[in-house]
Amino acid sequence: MFRIDGINGEGIVVDGSWVEKLRSGSSRGRNPADQYSGTDIKETSRRTKLFGGEKEQLLQVIVNVGTFYSLTVPAERRSEVDALVAELEKACDRASS
Repeated sequence: MFRIDGINGEGIVVDGSWVEKLRSGSSRGRNPADQYSGTDIKETSRRTKLFGGEKEQLLQVIVNVGTFYSLTVPAERRSEVDALVAELEKACDRASS
């Protein structure tokens, strides 16, 4: 089982042949891993204070598993996002064979 948590209390779990979207610890969607068809990763930023000049670097991750699951994580956690993509590909291969 692989789990990645983003900001705002959201997360994505890859558990065997299933991919699940969590929000505040409860399931918001669950699809078979063999429906996985790709991941889109975009780098974004947001202000940490309303009128401040400081910005936080983020990664917006969109996973396509029949439906789209979106997750935003801090940019310094890029290795976890790469691990998520690898785990999704492995789960898809296991589920389709």
